Amino acid sequence: MKWLFVDYKTYPERLAQRYGGESASKLPPVDIIITTADPFKEPPLVTANTVLSVLAIDYPVQKFACYISDDGASTITFYSLVETLRFAKIWVPFCRKFDIETRAPFMYFYKENTQQSNNSDPNFVKEWQEMKDEYEDLKRRIMKASATLEVPVDSISHDVDDGFAHRSSDIRNHSSVVKVLYENSGDERDILPHVVYVAREKSPKVDHHYKAGAMNVMARVSGLMTNSPFILNLDCDMFVKNSKVIQHAMCFFLDCKFERDCGFVQFPQLFYRSIKDDPFGSQMKIFLSTLARGMDGLQGAIYCGTGCFHRRKALYGVPPAADQYNNKDGRNFHNHAKVFHDLKTSSWSLEVLSNTFGPSSALAACAQTVMRDTQYIVHSSPSSAIDEALNVASCCYETNTAWGKEVGWMYGSTVEDVMTGFKIHCLGWHSVFCIPEQPAFLGTAPVNGPDSLVQMRRWVTGLLEIFLSKLCPFLGIDRDIMVRQRMVYAYLTLWGFLSVATFFYAILPALCLLTGKSFLPGISNPAFAIAVALFVSIYGFKLFEFLRIGGSIREWWNNQRMWLIQCLSPFLLATFDVLMKLLRVSETVFVVTPKGTGEEDDCCESDFTFDSSSLFIIPTTVLFINLAAIVSGSVIFVAGRYHIFRDKLFAEYFCSLWVMINLWPFVKGLVRKGKRGIPWNVVTKSAALALILCSSTWRQN
Repeated sequence: MKWLFVDYKTYPERLAQRYGGESASKLPPVDIIITTADPFKEPPLVTANTVLSVLAIDYPVQKFACYISDDGASTITFYSLVETLRFAKIWVPFCRKFDIETRAPFMYFYKENTQQSNNSDPNFVKEWQEMKDEYEDLKRRIMKASATLEVPVDSISHDVDDGFAHRSSDIRNHSSVVKVLYENSGDERDILPHVVYVAREKSPKVDHHYKAGAMNVMARVSGLMTNSPFILNLDCDMFVKNSKVIQHAMCFFLDCKFERDCGFVQFPQLFYRSIKDDPFGSQMKIFLSTLARGMDGLQGAIYCGTGCFHRRKALYGVPPAADQYNNKDGRNFHNHAKVFHDLKTSSWSLEVLSNTFGPSSALAACAQTVMRDTQYIVHSSPSSAIDEALNVASCCYETNTAWGKEVGWMYGSTVEDVMTGFKIHCLGWHSVFCIPEQPAFLGTAPVNGPDSLVQMRRWVTGLLEIFLSKLCPFLGIDRDIMVRQRMVYAYLTLWGFLSVATFFYAILPALCLLTGKSFLPGISNPAFAIAVALFVSIYGFKLFEFLRIGGSIREWWNNQRMWLIQCLSPFLLATFDVLMKLLRVSETVFVVTPKGTGEEDDCCESDFTFDSSSLFIIPTTVLFINLAAIVSGSVIFVAGRYHIFRDKLFAEYFCSLWVMINLWPFVKGLVRKGKRGIPWNVVTKSAALALILCSSTWRQN
């Protein structure tokens, strides 16, 4: 995979030449979906800035719509969006008038003050200051509402048919809410696109499928209201940095030689809120610079969950146009594109459409136009589709349909993005990893140890769920996916099992040292040179990869250290979680990663922090065992038993030292207090577990 790097270069100015002026009407429409779930972990001010950056995208406003999915049905989030729309009516024209590139106001005002002196327009400075004052006022109102948990009474209607009127305090139990916050019509037609707020219905008795369920609701609602052939999905903290991002994506969709060459376009996840040298290994630079580019040389990059443009029909289970009428065996075609096969053989009957997309005849008609590449049917205005949108946003709508199984975002994994991307690749589609010169999107990475480990645990849990599901990369011989692409997915989905081997390799040298036994060659053994060569080559190559992409030695070391911590903590617990799920003891849980407010002072220090989570028990246990082994080895050396230490135990001693150095944040955590110290309940549990493992080894000897 690393031998097949492919780098694409886009020329959006050529697209502008082709579709400029009157030809702009030929540009395809795009539905942009922004997801948020918890106003406490995902502050409304962050969501507001993302929405503002989307509304100011350099694309005809009649050609895109913005949908906000609020899975918490929060009145605070809704109020912040209402206030954001008022500010957007002056912010978007300001960006277009002065050609502002950074269109998230919090980043623009706090990172690009130099633009005041760079603009020659005499009115710029005055308007800049007025705009900043307006944004500060917006920020103050949103922050006040978030702090007091109260919103002005007149900001939210409480009509009998309003979903907020029936909302309980439990975010897992509320009725659906669909509101058109702004409609692109009338005298203000050229200012903003359609803006629609959606909070799907939730009930404790119905499985909501986390983010995948929310995205499928948004696919249905947007399908009814605008039915654009392309969908962009963004997390609420991923603001638009490149105002021409849609043009960059359309360069692939509109100019690919064959339709199958571009099922979705994934942009890299880059971060503005990061710490120097990536102390928590959360920026994924090696993945972006090597693995993703290497996959472009196969069938394309994986879907990463945000910053991705999709063909709607690919999400609906339609294979590429070149494959729909080929001579493939009918049975095989039925297996890897079941929805399209069933609909085509039934002559697109309403009954089969209803079985696939649900009882809404309006949604079925819109889906049919997308799947058959006919003229798109849209309502005259989003407001006219609200009643039907409330229906498709209900919690029971998906019962006995293909949603989550063959259509839309796939269910069954906490990483619905990778699973959905794999499903699309299995249909025969290719994907593209686009890295424009100016970053398309910027977001937030976890800025402390616990958040980083929690996020990684969710990812690895979801990857293992994919491996153990019907979409396992090793199953389905008739799937239209390259063998090497399968191998990439197998490599990713098997990450969790690395933890088992890593755990035993992390304690085996230490246990051998404690019992006076050896399994590694001594210094005088010629095989010792082989072990040294393997060690140097592995770590040397990883260092070379970081230096090649402009990273530092410190950054390489931080990522290397975090890899061991991740294998001993979230990877191992994720494997245990999936095992418990297979045994039907418990279910896996989707945990939302906390985001900051986006302000400069949100950035935490590079020191590792701890809490009472079980995530820290295994690494601390491994540290205790290796510390005991180091003390034992040192005693042997000091006691003058040099020949035993040199010929039998040196390699084991070095391995224990290496593990301890990798776990140095935990060593410091043992002597520190507060959030930078390991809690005593974690220390006592780890010490007891280490004692049990060591004593069982001694008894066997």
